[in-house]
Amino acid sequence: MPTEWILGLDIGGSGSRAALQRLGAPAGEPPLRIAGDRIEVRPGGIPLAGILASLVPAALAAVSNQGGVLRAAGVGMSGLLSLTAGTDDAHCTLRAELGPIPIALASDAVTSLVGGIGLGGGAVVSAGTGVVGLGTDFAGRWHRVDGWGHVLGDLGSGSWIGTAGLQAALAAHDGRPGGSAALLVLLRERWGAPELLPREIYTRDDRAGVLASFARDVAGAAHAGDPVAAGIWTRAGEHLADNVAAALADGVPPLATYTGGLFDAGALLLEPLAARFAMIRPDAELRTPLGGSLEGALTLARELLRAPSDFPQQDPYVTVRLNSPEPRGSARRLPTGQGQL
Repeated sequence: MPTEWILGLDIGGSGSRAALQRLGAPAGEPPLRIAGDRIEVRPGGIPLAGILASLVPAALAAVSNQGGVLRAAGVGMSGLLSLTAGTDDAHCTLRAELGPIPIALASDAVTSLVGGIGLGGGAVVSAGTGVVGLGTDFAGRWHRVDGWGHVLGDLGSGSWIGTAGLQAALAAHDGRPGGSAALLVLLRERWGAPELLPREIYTRDDRAGVLASFARDVAGAAHAGDPVAAGIWTRAGEHLADNVAAALADGVPPLATYTGGLFDAGALLLEPLAARFAMIRPDAELRTPLGGSLEGALTLARELLRAPSDFPQQDPYVTVRLNSPEPRGSARRLPTGQGQL
């Protein structure tokens, strides 16, 4: 009898990850993990096939090498709600890579919520390169907050913090109020003369990720005592509190959590988030997350196998394709880099 596996995929702007877990594995057995490419937004959308090519072949090879079979997959994807051609196209691309297995495709906000507090409902703010909040009862109530991208929104995200830090550095360079000499030094260490920065930013397909990369420098300056940098992180935490509070719309259980790589900053972000959340939503609980988006993706795959008829669906937040023939005209595996949403 071959070993049965489930696959979780977390596709994001700071990088993509896969996790393989044996069905029936002992509690505490860690999943096998694989790192892949990050999202780049192009005029045609998000080139999902290329990202999957950096993850799926290695995952399938790991299952095959252990004499196993892949039973189901759960996928959390950044940008699914606003930067793709729709869930049908995404499912088609996933099917071409994974074959005719049950697949649950969800926004990374959904997988973050599930990974953080389970399938009982509540709200989550997911903050990395971008930010999106989601509140749901996993029935009829679904409420998204922000997720508009680094130009129109993503308040409190890594790209927002990086942008605010660069703006403060450039203000210091120009001699305008609100500048930070410490951040100007860090800008020069990373990119050279400030005059070179527009070319470094505006010509990049992955500019949100490039902007977010400066958030680490802003954190370093804050820890070193720069008040401007510390103030940027305080405002970021307050934006994230506003986000998850708004996600707790009517009908959503009053339980909230948070997730994403941005929270690696620890107290720098969590303290202002918790303080503002307690002030504006004293009736709700802000809970430390049990896990993140990748754990949520694995949970969706497991739940899809356990109870497919009861699995929650709400396009575009979470959609399911069960066993079915491969789409007409699609190969079992797309060549690397081909296919775009």
